[in-house]
Amino acid sequence: MLTIGELATAVGITVRTVRHYHAIGLLPEPPRDPSGYRRYDAQALITAARIKLLADAGVPLARIPSLLEAHPDELHAAID
Repeated sequence: MLTIGELATAVGITVRTVRHYHAIGLLPEPPRDPSGYRRYDAQALITAARIKLLADAGVPLARIPSLLEAHPDELHAAID
């Protein structure tokens, strides 16, 4: 399990970006542990990495939700 800072560092984004992804519904916000920290699992890491890949390729954030579960061919076409 990763904290928000660890997730952000692993993906190469900022904590603020992770929070923005939560706010616009791209990345589900996990529940907080008893100490108040968000704990992210491996799936959250994969999702955040896909979001970054698509955003870096110039895909508008509004289009990314439909591509997160897309067939690999559609994902590659969006990146190209």
